[in-house]
Amino acid sequence: MGSPVAEAGELKAGVAKPAGARSKPRRKSKRHGKAQKASPQQPLTVAETEAKRMRAVNPAQYYRQNLGQLGFGDPEHALVQTIKELMDNSLDACEAMMILPEINVELIATEKRYEVVTNKTKDGSVRTFPIFKVSVEDNGCGVLRSKVAKCFGKVLYGSKFFSFKQSRGQQGLGVHAAIIYAQLTSLEPAVITTKTESDPSGYRVVLKIDTERNGPVVISTDEVKFERLHGTRVELMVAGDYTDKVEYFIKELSLANPHADLAFKVVKEPNSEPKQLHFKRANEILPPQPREIKPHLLSMEPGALLEMKSNDLCCKTAKQFLTRHFVRISEEKAAQLLKASGIRQDAPPKEIDVERLLKAAREGDLMRPPLDVLSPIGEEALRQSLRRMYPDAEFIGAVAREPWSYRGVPFQVEVGAAFGGQSVINDCDKVRESVFKSRVIRLGNKCPLIYDSKDCLLYKVVKEINWRNYKISQDEGSLPYAPMIIVVSLISTKVPYIVPGKFAVAYHEEIREQLRLALQTLGRMIYAFISHRQRQEHERHRQSIFQIYAKEVAKDLSYFTGIDEAKLLEGLLESAKHRKPSKTKAEAEPAKKPEPKAESPPESKKKVAEVQAQSIKAVEATTSKKAKRSLHEGLRKQSTLEQFFG
Repeated sequence: MGSPVAEAGELKAGVAKPAGARSKPRRKSKRHGKAQKASPQQPLTVAETEAKRMRAVNPAQYYRQNLGQLGFGDPEHALVQTIKELMDNSLDACEAMMILPEINVELIATEKRYEVVTNKTKDGSVRTFPIFKVSVEDNGCGVLRSKVAKCFGKVLYGSKFFSFKQSRGQQGLGVHAAIIYAQLTSLEPAVITTKTESDPSGYRVVLKIDTERNGPVVISTDEVKFERLHGTRVELMVAGDYTDKVEYFIKELSLANPHADLAFKVVKEPNSEPKQLHFKRANEILPPQPREIKPHLLSMEPGALLEMKSNDLCCKTAKQFLTRHFVRISEEKAAQLLKASGIRQDAPPKEIDVERLLKAAREGDLMRPPLDVLSPIGEEALRQSLRRMYPDAEFIGAVAREPWSYRGVPFQVEVGAAFGGQSVINDCDKVRESVFKSRVIRLGNKCPLIYDSKDCLLYKVVKEINWRNYKISQDEGSLPYAPMIIVVSLISTKVPYIVPGKFAVAYHEEIREQLRLALQTLGRMIYAFISHRQRQEHERHRQSIFQIYAKEVAKDLSYFTGIDEAKLLEGLLESAKHRKPSKTKAEAEPAKKPEPKAESPPESKKKVAEVQAQSIKAVEATTSKKAKRSLHEGLRKQSTLEQFFG
């Protein structure tokens, strides 16, 4: 008998192998091979196909595909938007340090070109645009060296998104979009040079944004010389189409920030002469520093409040949650809200019923958020800024409403106007000869809103005002026809922009009402000015007509009376300056005694009386009864020059 192992092997093989027999490789039968073939796969369903395509998208990838939402949809718009985003950051950095801004902007066209395929041009289907080197340098607080790469190389990285505080930037998105646009059009990286107060020298970083992983790609870093004690300089290479919009933006930005000194240099074509603009500050008064506040309960959406209370880790009770995270809620007010919504005060925050709490807050007498946290331009500063921009304007006015709130968000409205003058006419649209349409300058947190005016609440309310009530011509639903610049400014901790690019303000009834009241007040000021000017023109016209006949009358009177013609002419011209006295206070209010008026010098009175008497006597001989009566009344009712101007 063989060994059990051998027996087992033989049983497993099925046939006993002779000793020393050579084993042959087993061939697969056709039948076995057919069994091994994979069966044909079933076609994927639409849902399965879509599921295979699904993957997460980071913000950098999204905005790379949708740069038009941020203002980089076309070269003209993109050039203005790039300057806007860089200057917003510069002004915010200066105001954070509480120093007067000094900002230099350079826009230099290079030899490099950018091509866009289009079917709208007559010359062909390709349009070319120059690549501009855009650089903005400020004297702000600078950026810490350890944060430079992330601040400029990671989309939606920053402090503004989480801050409930008035600032020009709100998402920390604009400069990143400009860098992405520069990469797509010129293939060039961004160059950032910064220096803080404590740095011995400047720190330069050359980087790009990796949109696939939303992170910075640092190309180089080095120590460089920086002329200012502190500040930041950002250089980008972007494709652009230079138009008047660029200069308009710089001018309007200077108007909105009268405390800033802005220097602008542009070279429109390679190797051409540079054009320089310098808008000096209108005053050296820093605007009040905006203060950060907690959110108001009425400003919260139900979903946001639900997420907030679910992720809270610092509060043990619902009462503590309300008092710690929201403004205008004391312990007593928190107890009232929780009682009204049927929630225990000692319940953990996760047990808060969001819908019942918000309903109780809307029905209760919850105080408005603090309104002294904003930093407006100011009426006087706005008037000074308008006078600097339009030095020959006939009328300058400004109105600021008291701060108010929409949905728990504080805001304030300011309006101003410059009327008449050649500098104003140059900025208005000419309709026809001697007819101009007014121009509206819209500001959001002291930053011009250049595009999408027709979708903006600030623009719509200006057209809603019936300017005909203020002696200004207007067609229904359009801007007034007058040489007038209208400035409309909205400041808030969160300006309700329609899109992330910050072009237009969304509709809110509270903002509309405050803006309407401010414009009506401004309209009454313009009405008073126009009425006064019309009275002056009427008086000049009256005197000019009188002067036409004064010489002839004086000549005739001299012939009849024998008095010197020059003296008679002087007397007649003196009487022409007088006008019919208005109704006295004694006639309007019989109960009150009129105050004694200062008498004219006796000699002047006597002289006027003699001239009047001689004029009447001379005319009696040559005029009809009706003319005599009219002349008698006209001459005897003339008031003195002091009464005319008083």
